[in-house]
Amino acid sequence: MSDLHIGPIEILIGENQSRTPFSTSLLIKGKESDAFIDCGAGEAVFDYVKREHNVQDIYVTHYHLDHIWGLAEFPESLVWINERDLPKFSDLDEIAKANGYFAIYGEEEGKEWVRGLREEAGARKRGHYSWSSVIGARKAIYPYDREIELAGTRVVMLHAPGHCEGFCCPYFPDYGILHVGDFDLTAFGPWYNNADSDIDDMVLSAKQTLLVDAELYVTSHQKGVVSRADYQRLLETYMGIIDRREEKVNRAVRQGMPPEQLIHQEVFYLQKNVQQTPRLLVFEKMGIAKHLRRLIKHGEPIQDYYESYLTAHGMHGEFVDYVHTPSAATPSGVGELNRPSKGERK
Repeated sequence: MSDLHIGPIEILIGENQSRTPFSTSLLIKGKESDAFIDCGAGEAVFDYVKREHNVQDIYVTHYHLDHIWGLAEFPESLVWINERDLPKFSDLDEIAKANGYFAIYGEEEGKEWVRGLREEAGARKRGHYSWSSVIGARKAIYPYDREIELAGTRVVMLHAPGHCEGFCCPYFPDYGILHVGDFDLTAFGPWYNNADSDIDDMVLSAKQTLLVDAELYVTSHQKGVVSRADYQRLLETYMGIIDRREEKVNRAVRQGMPPEQLIHQEVFYLQKNVQQTPRLLVFEKMGIAKHLRRLIKHGEPIQDYYESYLTAHGMHGEFVDYVHTPSAATPSGVGELNRPSKGERK
């Protein structure tokens, strides 16, 4: 079943080459029990894992649905999450806020979306992708940026915010593997279209992934596993898409484009895709709002335009940014870790 096996680490590519709503998983084989990283690879992978392995612990890199929708397949497993995502694994209202539904629709309609999730929770069918399954899971918290063991294998969960605030990249120092997840190197480009996303954080986190002494980089979608040289080359192109999007937004603002029209400029999604999947418009609106706020932060005098943009699209500015500060925040960033030299690797 494995697409690649390195020591105790089995890399399992999801259905449809891990295109959303699927994602790549990592399975770590232990002596007595096994661990799983992310849980969205699809039913064929789930069946294989349940048949051939004894998964007691599931670690999730972040709360997004394409990485967690399969948790209901493993009801006896302990789900390990980071402290920044804890509220989202405990309260569907927090998922709605972090995703941007409160920003787009307001508090009352956001709560209506949540009520719909609660109503469907009891009617779950296999293969149905829903947030509701995460709320009842047994949970524990893993630390950022400290060495821990998964099924007897050393790993460091490197905090890499930006895609969302809790996002992390599991690093296996003994095997030179970094699971960069949603730094997925696809032609679409970086995704930072939630309320808890931050473009500047994502730019910094991307640079930090290159500070890690890794030889293999595992993406969550489509690209699979790439070498360090390929990752560095592809990452530059991938992250460059941010600047192209921002220039497109800034040029439209400078040219006096009405804010009502800005969401139809294909900054993120093609119009034909939005027509086929109308919910993508939520993320188009949120992504543009993130760019407008970043332009303001970097000195562009467009505050009035930003406020007009919110008004034009009925958005609620108080919910555009979502941040959860843990009671005892763990250190963030890759920093300098106690890594073995390449000669010490297994």
